[in-house]
Amino acid sequence: MAISSVEGPVRDVVVGVDGSEGGYHAMAWAAGEAVRLAARLVVVHAYAQPVGVGSVTAHAPEPRAEAETLVARAGVRFERTTAARTLGTSPGAVDLVAVRGDACAVLVQHARRGAVVVVGRRGVGTFDRVPMGSISSTVAALAPGTVVVVPRAARAQEPRRVVVAVDPREASDRVLEAGFDEADRAGVPLTAAHSADEGMFAGATDGDLAWLERLRAEARADLEARVARWGEKYPAVDWTVGTRGGAAPGALLAALRSDDLVVVCGRAASLQVGRARGGPDRIVRHAPCAVAVVHD
Repeated sequence: MAISSVEGPVRDVVVGVDGSEGGYHAMAWAAGEAVRLAARLVVVHAYAQPVGVGSVTAHAPEPRAEAETLVARAGVRFERTTAARTLGTSPGAVDLVAVRGDACAVLVQHARRGAVVVVGRRGVGTFDRVPMGSISSTVAALAPGTVVVVPRAARAQEPRRVVVAVDPREASDRVLEAGFDEADRAGVPLTAAHSADEGMFAGATDGDLAWLERLRAEARADLEARVARWGEKYPAVDWTVGTRGGAAPGALLAALRSDDLVVVCGRAASLQVGRARGGPDRIVRHAPCAVAVVHD
């Protein structure tokens, strides 16, 4: 299986669309992932039933009809993209679905059924720190399995590289498994990236620095051993371990390009009001490339 934590082959790659260019771009990325997984592409638009009385609702457009029109437009857009050969190879099966319900809830439910869920990401503005976050952040935080967040800047074709954001202190190898599997399917190299913040050593004595350097070397050696074990399972993947100076995740973000794919570990325990706080969420919200959030 590729970037999914559900046992067995992934049957569906589900992408949410809302009529925006960002949603259409996420759809193009999802189509490529469906090809790599030999899975069905499901294009979903969730709509809400308006609540009101009198003339306010009497003259309002019927939401189901609007939703079906939007999905039909997404289908036309997909056909145009396919005709232009932007995607390379098209998925074997494509379903267009309009569903009544909250967009986040609908996408999370698809993830519970074992699908890889893909969502677009709008630009980050002044209110980036608003606690409620966006649909992309909320779905990435709450959905089980794997959610891929795709910004407009991300390349829709196969990535040039898979970057796995790893923390030597994390015991789980799920994120490494997911990254190696994706790199193997895409036929691209993998970098297991972690950062070492030299700022935390400020004011330390020579003895402290020597001890900290040994500790960091041991952590890197342990990480390299973990990555090497997965390298043995995926001999076709050319892998490296990259260490960058600076506080995470800023150091990682500085090294990314729009044609990368980043795989990060979702930490459900750190959720607050539907958002994953800290490193994973910052990467999801600021990376120039697609970000796959993998939950155990």
